[in-house]
Amino acid sequence: MNNNRKIFTAVLAGVIFFALSFSVAAKPFKNVVVIVTMPVPACEAHLAAFVSQLTELGYRDGENMALTIIRANGAREFAEDQLQKVLKTGRPDVVATIATLASQAAVNVLKDTDVPVFFFQVSDPVGAGLVEKIGEPTGTNVAGRIFTVPAEVRINLAMRLAGQTIPEKRPVRFGFIHSTYPSAKGDMRALTAIEKNRNDMVFDTYEIPYEKVPEGVPQMLAKALDGIHTLSDTVDFWWEPQGPLGELDAFTRLLMEQSTIPVAMGQTMESVKTGALMHITPDLSAGGREAAKLVDGILKGADPGTIPVTAPATFTLGINITTALRLHIVVPPDILELAGDYIYQ
Repeated sequence: MNNNRKIFTAVLAGVIFFALSFSVAAKPFKNVVVIVTMPVPACEAHLAAFVSQLTELGYRDGENMALTIIRANGAREFAEDQLQKVLKTGRPDVVATIATLASQAAVNVLKDTDVPVFFFQVSDPVGAGLVEKIGEPTGTNVAGRIFTVPAEVRINLAMRLAGQTIPEKRPVRFGFIHSTYPSAKGDMRALTAIEKNRNDMVFDTYEIPYEKVPEGVPQMLAKALDGIHTLSDTVDFWWEPQGPLGELDAFTRLLMEQSTIPVAMGQTMESVKTGALMHITPDLSAGGREAAKLVDGILKGADPGTIPVTAPATFTLGINITTALRLHIVVPPDILELAGDYIYQ
């Protein structure tokens, strides 16, 4: 009897071990790499929403997913080196990239592979060399979402408000201080292209070198101050650029403290809280969650080359009513309705 019981116990243990082994083997395990360009609020908000959505979709780091986060700290070469090290440990199932430099690094490293790359928070993917066209599938291992509101939409919105302050005899002049960061230069090209077809507004631009964030921030702000001094006597409003300079709260404060020129278009919602007249951008949380859902599809077998590169579906608009009143600007009801809860005093 004891021998039979021992045999039964051994067989039962073997069955349980086999079942558990089969369960672990059958459980899909995915290697996900996320590269974050720099430690600025937009990147961090996108990252948090992306990871949160992956969790809601059932991915658990250490259980059915190995999540590797590479923080590039504003340096493309560093991102490339770190990604190369990750590749030596195994093939990622997908590489998600937040903002332009991280995306350029991933595309450069993985261009001759079949590893899917999904970028987001990139305002000018064509200018950055990530894709050839927008609005269409790439047919490659690269897909993504464009992080911008069309330049014409932003200009029309700004002119409905800022245009109220300038006599019709001359155009509104916007001061645009931008760095050489790819998305900032792409933003400048898009805005000035629209400007050429209008006679009611002009962009006065001033370019400064991009410095690695965060350690290069003081140098960029010092150069930006030179731009403020250069343009202050000729412009009516400031227009903050896309990219790391425009993401800095310190840049908004610099514009407001070192000149009497109001900020018409802020780059972040925080800039509106600080006193910029308005801000419009794709919704950060919604964008991060949308990216995670599309990455989930890729992890389940979707071909990234069939995913059209388009803008996110959700945008947020902010208005500072106190600034509008001070400038004697009447904010139309439809703009107030679009701003919803993002109206500040």
